[in-house]
Amino acid sequence: MDHKTERLITARDLMDAFAGRTGLIGDSSKAFQRYLWTDAYAVQTFLGLADALDESVYVQKARLLSKLVHHKLGQFTVADARKGWISGFSDEEGEIHPTAGGLRIGKTLRERKENEPLDERLEWERDGQYFHYNTRWIHSLQKMREETGNRNYGIWAAELLLACRKFIARDNGQARMYWKMSIDLSRPQVNSTGIHDPLEGLILAVHLQKEVPELAPQLKRLASEFEGLSQGRDWKTNDTMGIGGLLLNAVKAAECTSLGNSVPEAMDPEKLLHACRIGLEALANSKELTFTSARRLAFRECGLSLALRVLFGRRSLFRDQDISLAAFEEFLPLAQEIEEFWQKPKNQDSVLWKKHLDINEVALAASLVAEYSSEKF
Repeated sequence: MDHKTERLITARDLMDAFAGRTGLIGDSSKAFQRYLWTDAYAVQTFLGLADALDESVYVQKARLLSKLVHHKLGQFTVADARKGWISGFSDEEGEIHPTAGGLRIGKTLRERKENEPLDERLEWERDGQYFHYNTRWIHSLQKMREETGNRNYGIWAAELLLACRKFIARDNGQARMYWKMSIDLSRPQVNSTGIHDPLEGLILAVHLQKEVPELAPQLKRLASEFEGLSQGRDWKTNDTMGIGGLLLNAVKAAECTSLGNSVPEAMDPEKLLHACRIGLEALANSKELTFTSARRLAFRECGLSLALRVLFGRRSLFRDQDISLAAFEEFLPLAQEIEEFWQKPKNQDSVLWKKHLDINEVALAASLVAEYSSEKF
């Protein structure tokens, strides 16, 4: 069995196991187990498998998963006194605009009530809405539109981003963003701002103006808000998954500039790559990737290996704009090292691997597939 075939079969087996565990295939009663971040990467990985293996069944799984996410995370849980679509739309209108009220995270614990004190540890397990989870799903919807030609996916992506305007607030005339909001987007749950949230909002708002022209005026205004929020920000990070996310944002920004469009300075792909390079150098000088599996989170590391695969898979975007990726060549072996580490059975026997099984397996599968289908990510 050649290297490519072996990697793709491993990825396929991981995704089939995930699909069975979460009710996408087989026991549909498990389909309530939806988690937005995991499902966003799963949609793209299914599309990547369909492309790399030439098996259309995986496009159908991506379609089904998208529908399930909208029905489960676009509505209140059965345990919530509130019923129906988060947007407040009727059943019929909600089917047409399933993302108009945003999407729940999918955490197992109920959201914190308005007058309930914040417990920072417990908040990680509580439901609500994360801006960066919504942007991840928006990106997946864009890939679904590209794959299927169905414009509804683009419209749903744009409507979700427009719903995320509620993450932006003004305090004494100063604009800021909240990291986490309540399920109905009526109040903040965590006041801090995600390091790359304004950047991701800006890139998507610029992208979607061309994809969904009927909503372009609203998206243009939103892009202006995100641009203001991005002014003077430093995108550098030494967080493993954060570096991966920034690399993916650099690719997305390069897609915008590849059409000859002028883009805001904050999303200049060359500057984003420079910030990524600094983060990768810091990571290489640390001991983080030498720890045992008991101290490592696979999904965070595979987020980086995935991004490195996508970066080099889309290198023509940068070459056509005279942007060199030579400074990143030395870091590409990291992707292989991370993938090989997490494929070893002894490392998958760790408590942290099992605790985060779904996202760990999906993230590893995504990284394996991205080497051959980078445009799906």
